[in-house]
Amino acid sequence: MIKIYHVPRSRSLRVVWLMEELGEPYEIERIDFPPDSAFREKNPEGTLPFIEDNGIAMAESIAILQYITGMRLASRPPAPTFTVGPRPDPKAYAEHLQLLHLGEASLATPLTMIFATGRFGPEGGKENFTTQLCADIFARRLKPVEIRLADGRTYVTGKDFTIADISVGYALGVAEALGLGGRIPGHSRAYYKRLTERPAYQRAVAK
Repeated sequence: MIKIYHVPRSRSLRVVWLMEELGEPYEIERIDFPPDSAFREKNPEGTLPFIEDNGIAMAESIAILQYITGMRLASRPPAPTFTVGPRPDPKAYAEHLQLLHLGEASLATPLTMIFATGRFGPEGGKENFTTQLCADIFARRLKPVEIRLADGRTYVTGKDFTIADISVGYALGVAEALGLGGRIPGHSRAYYKRLTERPAYQRAVAK
């Protein structure tokens, strides 16, 4: 059984959300932040999420999403789609990977800088050059999501929910928590509402 080291509302939410979508049993160990020395013995970088799965230990939320879907869904047909492979459509696969990684690299990263600067930076507060710059970066990099959703699709890659939605959806939730909901345009806002109404998401945020 997979074990997830978890801080609520942090990036580990992505992993818990996926496990809830899969309906597969898992174990949670709640971690205080910053992590203590016992956790750092398992993961010296002290980053979360972190999982253990049958002798495999790994960090990085997007890599974990790819690992779980790749390992579990390939061995349990029929199963929810949740991920897209290079066959039969390389174009769909490329779009899926782009949006999966956009949720972290392009969206969550500037939001992390806003949180860290506002809480720990010497400038203090939310209204400073760094936080405004990062908010602008977030809004600009959200445009590919908004453009795709404008065609009426339910999820970022089409009609099917995938781990790209977990990646992007988490970032939108962080933006809301940071008071940046006004920077999320209409199609993306409606999309985020659809995601948060999913029963698996609601179970995950309650963990």
